[in-house]
Amino acid sequence: MVLTSKISSKDQITLPKGIKKLLNVQEGNVVIFEKQNDKIVIKSARTLRDFKGLLKNINTEENHGEIRKKTKKSVGKRVAQGGKRQKGCYRY
Repeated sequence: MVLTSKISSKDQITLPKGIKKLLNVQEGNVVIFEKQNDKIVIKSARTLRDFKGLLKNINTEENHGEIRKKTKKSVGKRVAQGGKRQKGCYRY
């Protein structure tokens, strides 16, 4: 697939519909431009909303360090059990 887009006078580009569909992005979403060797890769940025519910069973009175430990353990278990690792960037 080869698609093109013009750069505006304000150095902006419009993503073609096909690219927006592939990235699963819409108005207001953030995309990341990453240089890889001699190419530029466009990725959809992850937001905190993507992680909603991940910590639902963790006691909120615990300190930040304990919450981080439990989160790492939970994600590690999922990956060890053959769960897919999430690709992409994380935006906070």
